[in-house]
Amino acid sequence: MFTLTIPVSTDDLSAIKADLTRSLPDVKSSHRCEAIARGLGFRTYATALAAVQAGATSTLQVRGDLFVAYLAEHAFAVSPAAFYHAAAKVALRDVLERTPKLTMWGIGSGGPRRKEDGRWEDFRDMSARFKEARAELLSDGAAKPFLASLSFLGRVTPTKTIRKGTGSYWLKHIAENFACSYPEGEKLGPTYVANGVLIAAALHAGFKMKTYVDNLGYDELNVSFNMSKPCLEELDCEVRPDGARAQDRRHREAMKRNRHYPFGSATF
Repeated sequence: MFTLTIPVSTDDLSAIKADLTRSLPDVKSSHRCEAIARGLGFRTYATALAAVQAGATSTLQVRGDLFVAYLAEHAFAVSPAAFYHAAAKVALRDVLERTPKLTMWGIGSGGPRRKEDGRWEDFRDMSARFKEARAELLSDGAAKPFLASLSFLGRVTPTKTIRKGTGSYWLKHIAENFACSYPEGEKLGPTYVANGVLIAAALHAGFKMKTYVDNLGYDELNVSFNMSKPCLEELDCEVRPDGARAQDRRHREAMKRNRHYPFGSATF
């Protein structure tokens, strides 16, 4: 489960409204607006808009239960997932604006690649690929894995400094195998998580990252975080009991037992 807080501007309110118009077309526009207000902690949409315009809000908690409860009172039965997804895209947009090199796949987009005609990409080709990967991070497909990543990261212990062995690509594999739910109980994960989505969720959750550059001067896609490596290893073994780390741990424990009791059990 996750707790989602987002910064809200008038543009963000408009974006949430537009998203819900697409995902909940059968709900009346006025009811959608009022449900959004309830889900952000306001009594009416008018008070929500006034507070945002006056700059009286910094971040707001997203409450799917209040959103669906208002709509249920008006005979609309909906899942809270649509509201959470719309709000998640606001959070993703905020992270993107603060992290200009972040894309769906990590930091930057790597060096030049060969095109289908066999030629290498030029600067224009690479720029187009980078912009496309940035846009993907605001797509509908990024919202659910972002929320699943937040659920996973809620179990991670932060540290004061960036730690070795906390690479984002490793973490994204744990996150996409993490069983979790929306706050109201609907299933959320396991679900596929892209490297850049995991990074975005970590930054949104307040973690710090360290970026790297390869030998040719291009940004490496993966980053490291200020996270406890022992905590991550415990989570990996819990989430992926048949994974390499869990198997290695069982093997080490078996070897240790054999050293202590070379002839079998110590019980006679």
